[in-house]
Amino acid sequence: MDKYASPLYYNCKKVKCLLLNNLYLGALLESSGLNKLSLIFKIIIIGIIYLIIFFALKIMYKDMKNGDKKQVKRKKTFGLEVVDPGMSNIMRKGSVVPIDREITMGRKEDNTVVLHEEYVSGHHARIYLKNNNYILEDLGSTNGTTVNGEKINEKEYLRAGDKIEIGTIVFKVIG
Repeated sequence: MDKYASPLYYNCKKVKCLLLNNLYLGALLESSGLNKLSLIFKIIIIGIIYLIIFFALKIMYKDMKNGDKKQVKRKKTFGLEVVDPGMSNIMRKGSVVPIDREITMGRKEDNTVVLHEEYVSGHHARIYLKNNNYILEDLGSTNGTTVNGEKINEKEYLRAGDKIEIGTIVFKVIG
């Protein structure tokens, strides 16, 4: 029997032909641009990774540059302007007493604002911040504290333009 006439030879020849065809198709696809396309995708992905690293380093640099300083929104300034210094020889008309969180007013030296006047108690009044509102509290003074001409007993919310009288000194709320 002739080896070329046997069915086994033809089957082997078909398998070899299929293998050769697959190799040819693979080489054809690589040269057709798919390999170039995957190279472009690799370059794009690497570029994106470098951009992410760049922006992360930029953010870290800004954080290190600012240190622990947080950018806090500046709150409105609040204070008391002396409208009438009364009998006080220390207070001057037009001077301003800034209020940050809390101040105490009175004749004693341990107050934030010391008022040397005979009608002012040792610990006369306190102004403090609570929930973004400033509150004036009379600390049981002998002669009392008035806001806009009315005597207060305990606490009173303050607004810009209010007039506060402690002894003979008159303050105007600004801010």
